[in-house]
Amino acid sequence: MNKFVGGLVSPLMLALLGGLLALLLVWRGWRRAGMVLALLALGGLWLASTPWLAWTLAMSLETRYPPVPAQASPVADAVLVLGGALGAPRPPAQPHLGFGAAADRVWHAAALYRAGKARWVVLSGGSPPGSENVAPEAEAMAEVLRALGVPASAMRLEGRSRNTLENALLSLALVRQVGARRVLLVTSALHMPRALAVFQAVFAGSGVTVVPAATDAEALGDEPELRTAWLPDARSLEWSSRSVKEYLGLAQVWMATN
Repeated sequence: MNKFVGGLVSPLMLALLGGLLALLLVWRGWRRAGMVLALLALGGLWLASTPWLAWTLAMSLETRYPPVPAQASPVADAVLVLGGALGAPRPPAQPHLGFGAAADRVWHAAALYRAGKARWVVLSGGSPPGSENVAPEAEAMAEVLRALGVPASAMRLEGRSRNTLENALLSLALVRQVGARRVLLVTSALHMPRALAVFQAVFAGSGVTVVPAATDAEALGDEPELRTAWLPDARSLEWSSRSVKEYLGLAQVWMATN
C-alpha cells in the first residue's frame, strides 16, 4: 500500500482531520454537528489507543498464520525474507536492528537455514524511504545472516524493492534463478496475511508455491491486563495503526484480484 495513503487513513490522522472538520463546522455555525463530530473523533482516537483494541486487531491477523518453530517448519527449496527488519546503518556503518520485533525475521531465516529447511535464502529489501543513499536493506540482512552462520554462497539479494508488491515482483526472478519451486515466506505474523496474498497473486502461474513462515508475533500469548486494557497509550495507537494498514492492504489486494 502507498505509504502516503496509509498515513492519511491512520487512526491518528483521521482523528486530526475529524477535529479540524469539527472546528470548521462550529465556525460556520453548525455547533451541534461540530460537537458531535469532535466527540466521535476524540472517541475513535481514544479507542484506537487502548491496549484492548490494539491487541484484538493484531490477534485477528496473527492467528491466521501463527509462528512455527524452525525445526517444525516444512522443507522447501528457498527461504524468502522480506525487508522491514533493519533500519538505516548507523556509524560506523553497521546494520541497525531498529524496527523492534521485526528483526526476528532475520533470526528466523537463519534458524530455518541452520535447521536444513532450505538450501537457498533470498533477501528482498531496498533502501528505506528517504535513505536512498545508503546500502539496500538486503545487504544489511545478508551481513547479519553471515554472522549467524549462513554462507554468502547460499544467499541471493534483491535490493530495489520499496514495498510488499515490489518484494514479490522483483524476487520472483531470483527464486526462478535458483530453481526453487517451493519457498518459505518469512515476515512478521501481523504482515503475513497481506504479504502472502500479494505473493500468491504475483507468483500465480509461475509454478512456485509460497508457504507462510511467520515470526515475531506480538499479540499471541500477550492478552492485555483487564485493569489497563482501556487506558490509552502511544504504543497501542501505533500498534492499531499498523493493523489498520494491513487490513486496508488486504482489501486492496482483494479488489485487485477479484
